Amino acid sequence: MIDKKNLQANIDYHTALVEIYDESQPHFRKENKEKVSQILKRLSQRNSGRKLLDLGCGTGFIMELALPYFNEIYGVDITPAMLDEARKKFAKKKGRKIELVESSTDKMPFKNSTFDVLTGYSFLHHLSSVLPTLKESYRVLKRGGIFYSDLDPNFYFWQAIKDLSKEKNVSDLMKADIRTVCNMTEDVSAMVKGLDSETVKNSEIIESKEGGFKEEEIINLFRKAGFKKVDLVYHWFWQEGKVIKDFSPKVGTYFEDHLRLGLPATRHLFKYFRIEATK
Repeated sequence: MIDKKNLQANIDYHTALVEIYDESQPHFRKENKEKVSQILKRLSQRNSGRKLLDLGCGTGFIMELALPYFNEIYGVDITPAMLDEARKKFAKKKGRKIELVESSTDKMPFKNSTFDVLTGYSFLHHLSSVLPTLKESYRVLKRGGIFYSDLDPNFYFWQAIKDLSKEKNVSDLMKADIRTVCNMTEDVSAMVKGLDSETVKNSEIIESKEGGFKEEEIINLFRKAGFKKVDLVYHWFWQEGKVIKDFSPKVGTYFEDHLRLGLPATRHLFKYFRIEATK
């Protein structure tokens, strides 16, 4: 079962953020939405574009991007305020079945083998225990179905930035990243009135208290849940967004691919990773 303190912290955290969520979260930026849209398109083609379930759907980031590619789209979240915002967003959407469900993700109201694709975007690090959700995801996926998780914080990047926190001879860009990593909870709580730093820590528990996921450990959790094929891809290298804005997405992709050739030595240069796990 998901820890009740962690559950309530997530409800309080996301309720406080709901009015500014789409504007304040970096994954809503154009360059990221284009990347994610192409991934969803590819996944829909592999699974006939039928039924998708988004875990921790929030205001509908993934669901909206999935509209052109899936016939039925479901979203699950524990925060009523987030679901209300998503309902407003999808009220006038036509041509697709869209359903929003208030539920925790360790025990969902769906039958076995229901969905072709499950998604969890910027989601897993909010859970105090990831395995129950992965097991439940495995249950509701069809055989051959895919769990796509993304924007999962990479422990090796977070640790490398923390190690630089006492260095003086770093660029202004690096100083900004050091502040983001080392002062994240304080900065978020200061951004929203009434949101204390302890609530932020307890909601983003993996990121704030454990410094993200280690590659070996998260892959092992997916395998424990039953997934046989687990592909992990590091992405969003340091300041990739700046490279895309200063040059082009093509240049950003070139350097991302180039740095992957140096793995595992270069894994500390990537802020996040994504996973595609097949049942």
